[in-house]
Amino acid sequence: MRGIAAPGDTWGIPGPTFLIGYVVLAGVVIWMTILLRRGVARGPATENLLPQSDPFALALLAGGPQLVVQSAIAGLRSRHLVTAASGGGVKANGATAKGLHPVENAVFRTITGRKRHVYQIAADRRVKAALTDVRKGLQRDGLMLDEAQRTLYRLLGLLPVTVIALGSARWWNGVENNRPVGYLTLLLIVLVVVQIVFAVRSAPQKSGAGKLALQQEITRHDHLKPEYSPSWGAYGAGGAAMGVALFGVASLYAADPAFAAEAELRRQAAASSGGGGDSSSTSSSCSSSSSCSSSSSCGGGSSCGGGGGCGG
Repeated sequence: MRGIAAPGDTWGIPGPTFLIGYVVLAGVVIWMTILLRRGVARGPATENLLPQSDPFALALLAGGPQLVVQSAIAGLRSRHLVTAASGGGVKANGATAKGLHPVENAVFRTITGRKRHVYQIAADRRVKAALTDVRKGLQRDGLMLDEAQRTLYRLLGLLPVTVIALGSARWWNGVENNRPVGYLTLLLIVLVVVQIVFAVRSAPQKSGAGKLALQQEITRHDHLKPEYSPSWGAYGAGGAAMGVALFGVASLYAADPAFAAEAELRRQAAASSGGGGDSSSTSSSCSSSSSCSSSSSCGGGSSCGGGGGCGG
């Protein structure tokens, strides 16, 4: 491998030397990107986590707004404040209620005097306002990422662009100088694929600490699993809401199958949520033991050994 610049070397750096440095630089930047994004998404130290007793905060962590609404319906149902509506949906069983969690109160007010499906309740401005307060609390505790953290997470995913820009400049100058750029082309393709993966991966809603807190609460409330048929009379409204928050609407079907089926909770939530190439390359044709043909990716008529190493 040539380590001393010769006349005609792009930027005065031999192709093999540039390739080695470029691979090292790309590896460091990709590793830094992964570590920095993990740091942003980690959240507070695990030893500082406190038990999360709010079922609606846990429901927001576990499944989002619709699961929060289903948890609230479970809590209201255990208090006999909600009933299934004809043709699906739920409605309030009464006009007033006291001692409710702000989320439960918002849901109750939304269904008072009319029937509503889960997705309609989640879209109500009063419910959205209550959910915003819950989300802010989770963000304050480091269990969910706030918008600034999610923006930083996305921006960090753009770090490989700087390496791609450097490689592209070298590639372009190499082509202009009639230097072989085959290996550099392959590296750029790989980096572009990596960059696309970073770009399409959306910023997480919950932090690593939030995931751990959720798992801890699932373990701590193992007795509320639907297969154990827990008694809502024994665990109260809080237990009913917690069961749905941690184990899904199946808890509601297990505890009150007639109500859940008539209200069509599972079908309505699912209906509103919508729906939701491997390539490889080989460099054997450009190995140090063989020459590139005139039609090879390493440039017209040049060898991959002493002719710049396909690195421009």
